[in-house]
Amino acid sequence: MKIKIKYIDGVRLKRSIIASANRVHQMQTQLNDINVFPVADGDTGTNMASTMQSIARGAEACQSNSIDQISSAIADSALDGARGNSGAILAQFFQGLAEELRGKWRINAHSLAVAANVAVERARDAISNPREGTILTVMKDWAVHLNERASSTTDIAELLHGSLAKAKESLLQTPEKLKVLKKAGVVDAGAQGFVHLLEGIVHFMDTGKINMMMAGSQIAQAVKSFHLGKVDDPISYGYCTECLIEGQKIDRKKLRQQLASLGDSLIVVGTPRKVRIHIHTNDPKTVVATAKTYGTLLTSKIDDMRKQHRNIIADHHVQEIALVTDSTCDLSAEFIEKHNIYIVPVILQIDDQSYQDRIEMKPADFYRILQTTQSRLTTSQPPAGAFKNLYDKIAPHYSAVLSIHISEQLSGTISAARSGMARQPYADRVRIIDSRTTSAALGMLVAEAAEWIEKNKPVDEIVAHIEEFRANIRFFVSIPTLKYLLRSGRLTRKKALLGTLLHLKPIITLSPEGKIMEAAKVIGQKNLNKKTLQLALDHAHTLHAPRFSVVHALAPELANWYCEQIRLHFDVKEIMVTDASPALGVHAGIGSAAIAVAGSPR
Repeated sequence: MKIKIKYIDGVRLKRSIIASANRVHQMQTQLNDINVFPVADGDTGTNMASTMQSIARGAEACQSNSIDQISSAIADSALDGARGNSGAILAQFFQGLAEELRGKWRINAHSLAVAANVAVERARDAISNPREGTILTVMKDWAVHLNERASSTTDIAELLHGSLAKAKESLLQTPEKLKVLKKAGVVDAGAQGFVHLLEGIVHFMDTGKINMMMAGSQIAQAVKSFHLGKVDDPISYGYCTECLIEGQKIDRKKLRQQLASLGDSLIVVGTPRKVRIHIHTNDPKTVVATAKTYGTLLTSKIDDMRKQHRNIIADHHVQEIALVTDSTCDLSAEFIEKHNIYIVPVILQIDDQSYQDRIEMKPADFYRILQTTQSRLTTSQPPAGAFKNLYDKIAPHYSAVLSIHISEQLSGTISAARSGMARQPYADRVRIIDSRTTSAALGMLVAEAAEWIEKNKPVDEIVAHIEEFRANIRFFVSIPTLKYLLRSGRLTRKKALLGTLLHLKPIITLSPEGKIMEAAKVIGQKNLNKKTLQLALDHAHTLHAPRFSVVHALAPELANWYCEQIRLHFDVKEIMVTDASPALGVHAGIGSAAIAVAGSPR
């Protein structure tokens, strides 16, 4: 005979939330597989699991036994760790729950029903355009059932069992309420995730255990009937943008109104002191800038949903090899798009503000700031979490992931990549390669890998080829002024002063191990340009069918001159010309340009 549960205190709430987090984590891959709304980008499961794990950690860290303190800890950690559309909705749901439980030590069945109703209302209020047939519908039907039945029973376990059955019934009706779900033949992924959350809670109430349950068959049946190819709705807004800000008396209503014209799927959740923003937009830079006017930006995340969607459509079955690099890699946007290359952005630091390279700030904007202000500009490696998030998303769709990055002698990016994939179930399928270079030379290495992937070469053969190809790449950077090397701390004031007085212009390159070294030193700008070109041509003459790539920092005329001169010596069909990555330009400075040369030895 099951023991009746008359109350929920902080301890029971904590353990039930940990159980529900385990259940959602267990089912995250299946949730990703049926994710079609609001965008078929295949990350609902990952986002909900990550959000729930953050919530569980917050609950576990709280030492109080009162439901007031535990629910507050849950709400805070939900706001800090929310990811994606579904995560933001859960964050506001738990904010509402904590609001209603404030000052209480424990609650009975009636109080639970009232708190659930408030939580669902707050979640719905946070969304700019709530839609029926989503997680909101299932939440509402669940809360209504609790309120209808709470007066007829004092047994919370019985009440939760009945409300779970109602939630499952509501879930099965979601395709009838949302056209895109019916077309795809699935239930709403966020709603299914909420049902899994409830399953975890009920499982704990029944057994007292927080371990994971057996995977159910219901979602497996949903996946069998999934017709992803029928999900052909265009993606109007390309970037899923999220921000977490902290301030004083943040006006969420005003902030929501200000952001409403920038996209859809807008959710603004939180408290007057801390707010999380979620929006699908084509202008993530303006979203982030607007958020900053309301408080200090704590975190931000921007995902390219069109790329995620294309990957899912193309990779509904497991494909061969995914290609990943970082934003110090200089390739044209067209090439990156065509070859479906995943980019992890490095962090640009301008005074005390951080930006994701090429997403929140374009190189040209970075260089204008470098040129016109005395702000402190630096770059830093991406966090390990950025790599983990990307690997989590793409690893299920590929048999291998090839991750090629800036020289380990120049940055901790490779270390972050290794940390990001460490101890993950797919770790043995992620191959991380030190390019021993950067910028245009890294771009040539990644381009070579992309071409070999398209030839369907085995991953071991590609890795061996890239390591051999790497040995023949050279990269020569002209430095027109020493002031940026001084400003970035790469040159002492004494050396900079002496070099400036003598009109010395250095040309830097990278050693075979990937360390910065001086290739030459000349006097005068014309000699600098000629010598940089000559060094590149000399190396090219040692190669069979050499290829070239040119980058520049607000110096398009010099870049074009390099291309013209190269074509006088070699019959090359195409020379890729791009803006130099800020990681290079912050040291080389405005007016710098560089030539990368690659090929096989004669």
